[in-house]
Amino acid sequence: MYSDWLGIEHAAGNRQGLHTAISRVQQLDQVLDCSLEMETRQLINELLNSPTPEARKAL
Repeated sequence: MYSDWLGIEHAAGNRQGLHTAISRVQQLDQVLDCSLEMETRQLINELLNSPTPEARKAL
């Protein structure tokens, strides 16, 4: 579910929304005393390090 939210914010070019979603996922993991799945950590890294769709269009 959270990976969908992260992807939607990224696809919309909403960098602030992406950061909000990441923060929320991290907060929940702390409250639930669990760690992010490897796939979720990889997705976060990919989205943070890739240009938004709008930025790609400008290239």
